[in-house]
Amino acid sequence: MAKKNENQKVYELMIILKPLLPDEVRKELHKEIIGLVESKKGKILDIDVWGKRYLTYKILGHNEGYYIIYNYEIEPKHIGEINRQLKLKQEILRSLITEVTHPEDIGTGIKKKEISI
Repeated sequence: MAKKNENQKVYELMIILKPLLPDEVRKELHKEIIGLVESKKGKILDIDVWGKRYLTYKILGHNEGYYIIYNYEIEPKHIGEINRQLKLKQEILRSLITEVTHPEDIGTGIKKKEISI
């Protein structure tokens, strides 16, 4: 097991994907996000797939979006680059990265869905 870097913090990434993406595209994007975090020596702690939900307001003409939430541990200096990479993905309608204040609560809630690769 890799030794934890003391400079790492826990973050939550929520992405909203275009609702009509094929499963193969969604799974490939999922692999890319995991690979992006791991390439920066980060560690995925939890993934929660909410699935398709109605949006409060239209985003790029879409009334619905496909939600996935990632919790991961990484050094704060890499957050800007991860955010930049996410903004380049056309399949993502919105993304938001926030620092988790209570990392001990990660994974204790009810899972909506699991994503299979």
